[in-house]
Amino acid sequence: MEVRKLNSNVSVLQPKKSQTPNHRKGYANKVHRRRILMIGIIFVIVLTVFGVQIFNAHRTYTNTMEQIEVSKQKLDKQKSIQRDLKLEVNQLHNTNYLEKYIREKYMYSKPGEQIYNLPDDVKTTTIQK
Repeated sequence: MEVRKLNSNVSVLQPKKSQTPNHRKGYANKVHRRRILMIGIIFVIVLTVFGVQIFNAHRTYTNTMEQIEVSKQKLDKQKSIQRDLKLEVNQLHNTNYLEKYIREKYMYSKPGEQIYNLPDDVKTTTIQK
């Protein structure tokens, strides 16, 4: 408190003018900056965590899709092999094809036939007497 004397014998007590409002204002600004900085840091951390999660999910999705493509290719190849084998089984029920197959694969011949082996460029020729 500050005592001020006026031109009279009476003195008036008045509160001392201080810089308290300015001091409070500076402190409040400092606290607000600190809070904004902390909120910003937390926001960046949350964004980073979610970004990493999205990246990992995308990478897992890409790997899964690649595995699906490889599996589809293998499946198509196996289906093709199965079709060929079914066709061969059906052909093996045909007597003429079975005879031809046994002659070529196992070099069998009918009685009285002569078999000549030629180079791979030319097919095997059978002569009957």
